[in-house]
Amino acid sequence: MIQQELFDDISFEQNNPLRNRRVGFIGKFKNRATLIKRAKEFGASEKSKEGLTRDTQILVLGENVRQEDQNRLLCYEHDGWKPLKISEAELLEIFKGHYLGLETAPTPIKQVSIDMSYYNWTPPVTSVEEGEEDTGTRCSSPLVYGEENPLYGKEIFVPNSPDTNIGIIRQLIGNYGGYANADYYDDTNIVMLSDATLEKLKQGIKDEVILYIENRYNRSNTKMFNIQFTSVGDFINWVKVRIRQFPDESTIELLSKYQQ
Repeated sequence: MIQQELFDDISFEQNNPLRNRRVGFIGKFKNRATLIKRAKEFGASEKSKEGLTRDTQILVLGENVRQEDQNRLLCYEHDGWKPLKISEAELLEIFKGHYLGLETAPTPIKQVSIDMSYYNWTPPVTSVEEGEEDTGTRCSSPLVYGEENPLYGKEIFVPNSPDTNIGIIRQLIGNYGGYANADYYDDTNIVMLSDATLEKLKQGIKDEVILYIENRYNRSNTKMFNIQFTSVGDFINWVKVRIRQFPDESTIELLSKYQQ
């Protein structure tokens, strides 16, 4: 068989972009089962299968990919899991020994690169069916205006900043039942950026705070980037509104000191 002859070529097998990689399939195919079988015969991981997980390294896109799978892919990519995406036609070319330059493509690893899309992230709606993996990341702006206190019980990373009175900010967070931390941890819920860091991020510039968060998450064993972002300026505006709704002398005094 042609396939066996190709595998007899050591360079072919070593350069095979499917080799030892987990391949997933979403969308409609003429014969999905046959494609999965052939992918494994061509060296793909035995864990290759229908569907998409965070461990998928090559994702074959068929026709009419359902919205649920599109949403799940967006969430996984937000979490830093970005599989190499190819079409069914490209997969068939690989089966023929035409690698389309994919033999040099690095194996995808968890890699978050924070920009303003993370600050403004509104997660797509996903559901978890029986036997499926929870997509996990469901975060948007933490500062909801209403009766409920969105900061209560939350772990909040407030980086040091020369342009911010961090001491008062942390006290204000404590007044609302949040836990203000001077470092980023795996169980951090919210990151409160300084206004200076946010302005740089809007210009596409990552300062040391953003780079630090990326490095901590990318090096961790955490699979989901469940972080909500806000800024000191947005937080202060939220406190002003909250005080009018629910007056509190201690908070009013702290806010007055901060604004001096």
